[in-house]
Formats: sequence, C-alpha cells, structure tokens
Amino acid sequence: MAWLATLVWPEHQDRRARLSAAIEVARAEPPVIVRGDLVDELPRMVDEASAYAPVVVFHSAVIAYLPEERREVFHDLMTGLVAGGRCHWVSNEGPRVLARVTATGPEHPEDEHGFVLAVDGRAVGRTHGHGRSLLWH
Repeated sequence: MAWLATLVWPEHQDRRARLSAAIEVARAEPPVIVRGDLVDELPRMVDEASAYAPVVVFHSAVIAYLPEERREVFHDLMTGLVAGGRCHWVSNEGPRVLARVTATGPEHPEDEHGFVLAVDGRAVGRTHGHGRSLLWH
C-alpha cells in the first residue's frame, strides 16, 4: 500500500485521501486476486461472478500493458462476452490502446492527452488520465 501511495503526485491530496479510503475498504473486505493471464482467465471469472450479480468488467490504464496482438484478442473476447449477454464492459484507456473502441467515437485530437471512456465497446466520452474530468460525447 505504501508503494501505491508513492505513485500519487505530492500536490494531489484529494487523490491521496481517496486512495487511503480505498485501502481501508480493501482491508475490511480483501478482494479475490487471481493469478494468471488476463485474457485466459477472464471468461471463467465472468462466469463465476455472474452467480452473484450482473457482471461489469472495468479497467483503466491496464490494456496498454498487453502486447498489441493480445490487445486485439482482448477486444474480441470482450465484444463476444458482451454480445453473449455475459457481462457489460467499461473501459478507460488511452486513445491508441483499443483503437477499434476509439474509432466508435468522434475523432480524438492528437495533441489532447487523456483517455477514451467506453461502455460495451462504444466510446462515450473522454477522461483525464487520473479521473479529474469527463467530457461526454
């Protein structure tokens, strides 16, 4: 947890407070952590979670860490899960990370920093990378 706190910029006290609150929630109810490949493990995890409630797969600034070919496989996996009614998909990634998702929205200015917010593979807005703003399409 200390390492996560070092990632928060010194002048962002609001983000540090939000992180502290999230840490307390996680300590009270520790999350289930699954070791494995994101693409390989996700369908099984979606099926397990669906026994408890409707499933929403959410990620922010994660898919950029996959190699390009795995990003495409992930996109195809998610669109298949959504089309099959197995989950909803909320993504918040850089505009070049999931190019097919970005292409569903208005043009993303090259000089604009920020992420593309999407629901079920369709761009719905642009966000600040640290959650400070949201501009709906």
